[in-house]
Amino acid sequence: MKNKVIKKEKKITNIYKWIIIIFGFIIYSNTLSNGYALDDKAVIWNNKFTQKGISGIKEILAYDSMAGMFGTDSNLEGGRYRPFSLVTFALEIELFGKKMTDPSARDVFNGCPFISHLFNILFFCCSLMILFKVLKKLFKNFIPKYEFLSIPFIATLLFAVHPLHTEIVANIKGRDEILAFLFSFLALNAIINYIDKNKKWELITAFVYMFLGSMAKETTITFLAIIPLCIYFFRDKINIKKYVFLVLPLFLGIILYFVCRHLAIGNQMGIEVINLMNNPFYGMTFFQKYATIIFTLLLYLKLMIFPHPLTWDYYPYHIEIYDFSNIWVIFSIIIHLALIVVAILGFKKKSIYSFCILFYAITLSITSNIFFNIGAFMNERFIFFSLLGLCILIAYLISEKFPLLIKNYKTVSLTLVSIILCLFSVKTFTRNFDWRNNITLFGHDVNISKNSAKGNCTYAGELYKLSEDAELAKDTVLRNKYLFQAKPYYEKAIEIYPQYEEALVALGNTNYRIWGDYKTMFKYYIKTLEKNPLNRDVWSNSIGVLTQNLNEPEYEKIIWKKYSEISDYYESFFQLGNLYFSSVPPQNDSAIYYYEKAKVRNFNNFDLLYCLGVSYGNISNFDKARENLLLALKIKQDAKTNQLIGISYGFQNNNEKALEYFEKAFSLDPNNQEIINNIIMAKKILGR
Repeated sequence: MKNKVIKKEKKITNIYKWIIIIFGFIIYSNTLSNGYALDDKAVIWNNKFTQKGISGIKEILAYDSMAGMFGTDSNLEGGRYRPFSLVTFALEIELFGKKMTDPSARDVFNGCPFISHLFNILFFCCSLMILFKVLKKLFKNFIPKYEFLSIPFIATLLFAVHPLHTEIVANIKGRDEILAFLFSFLALNAIINYIDKNKKWELITAFVYMFLGSMAKETTITFLAIIPLCIYFFRDKINIKKYVFLVLPLFLGIILYFVCRHLAIGNQMGIEVINLMNNPFYGMTFFQKYATIIFTLLLYLKLMIFPHPLTWDYYPYHIEIYDFSNIWVIFSIIIHLALIVVAILGFKKKSIYSFCILFYAITLSITSNIFFNIGAFMNERFIFFSLLGLCILIAYLISEKFPLLIKNYKTVSLTLVSIILCLFSVKTFTRNFDWRNNITLFGHDVNISKNSAKGNCTYAGELYKLSEDAELAKDTVLRNKYLFQAKPYYEKAIEIYPQYEEALVALGNTNYRIWGDYKTMFKYYIKTLEKNPLNRDVWSNSIGVLTQNLNEPEYEKIIWKKYSEISDYYESFFQLGNLYFSSVPPQNDSAIYYYEKAKVRNFNNFDLLYCLGVSYGNISNFDKARENLLLALKIKQDAKTNQLIGISYGFQNNNEKALEYFEKAFSLDPNNQEIINNIIMAKKILGR
């Protein structure tokens, strides 16, 4: 009889598992037709390590997680070491990758977004299944009147459909969070098995799961506290020795992760980032920073209860700068103090309210900005774990408290749960469409995050790329359409953040490409250099436009002189030297003046040394001419340079040396009649 009951319970449990899995799959099924969006660039199509497939895994494990995109370690405070999801992307590319393009990519790359989205959904469904299994074990003493209104089932369904998870599941890059969640709960499940069934080998599996979860994302580290918390709240009192035994493998798993992290990226903690887009608190006072953080904590609570509107973009200044006199900051303080009081008072009594609050707070702590600057004011994906606290609380109220308060409990509860699930499902399903690609996502969310410099600039950047594609297709009308659309968003980004380098450069380029307005372009370039004197885009674009597209020497001098006042970079001095060198007649003294300034800053430029040598030769300073031409030859063997050295010796009546260099020049360019004539003349003078 007992076996029949157990079999029946397992059958019912399996039915509910399949309901959850099918529900989770269907709710995200429309992402299967989506392409790449947002951070997928960093982990897939613009990541040189994942693009290598299996052969790139060694490098994925050996470097910062941003190195595959930037070619160097991350410029974010603390660094990023989350190789696990990158390894899965590399495997996907190896097994399923094919040559493809994307509106946001400039070049062909290997990818298969359908497979990536499919695996995201499957990993998410696996996480839901493990979550349901763990909650069943944790709440085994909470016997509901109706199984379909049990805490585990309601909590898992609410978690599955909550719209805040769209950034995790619909964005392929969000897999790091899904994997961290999956392995964190597998570790919790292993510890529960150790406690309930004394399966000591589960301690080893807990160690492995904690390590793998941490390799996916650092959020797993919070389970060093969450797992003991769960055991305390949902199991009878256990002795200290057993607590040590269950915590030790968890701790060792985290330690192993930090060893791997240190070997790969070293210690990047404490490195201050002075870029507002990667450090939103840059320039704030201590009190402004923490008042703003406290406001974001209130916004998290609001979004968990009422997840609208949603946006990928919480960068400056979609979230404003707050101080402690703001009414919302004060309200947030009151709310959170109340939550702290409830958590403390209910801790000893093992209150579910206390557990839910502590679960929420602990899992959010690592991404809350309170202890670490995570590079953004907030993000919806940062509460992927934490949201479970609210889901459990709602499920507890419906399953345990409603029967005590409402007569027709079943009808009311089913109606309430159905309404919530329906509303959340519709919001999630429709939000998935926004994640179709960068244009749809940025175009939609820029209307929500209207005061975000990054959001405005990023959307404009996508439009700018489309204009370049139109230009390649020789469609001038479409090109200008995209440029005109991009321009006001760049202007808005600069209005919000006047020193935004990317927006300044792009707006300058936009003016030049629409109207050929190079003077406005250079005004924006100058503003950019005032922020970053070594901005590579400004220097490369300036060289191209000023040396190839313009023929206004006096205006060019004005620009290069202005650049030289802002930056110590050698290029402006070199270009000024070129302008005086190429003038008719050559202004040799001015050319030498600027070339020498450039040489101090870069003595390994062949063209610079060659032109400087020629300029000295033009004023008959043959020793200085030879000095620079010989330095040029150390960089590159060149017939003309050897010839000029020979000529300099000839002017000083050193015809033996002159002949030596003429013959070197001849060996490099035997068909040059001028060099042949030099050799004939030198030999004639020497009587040969």
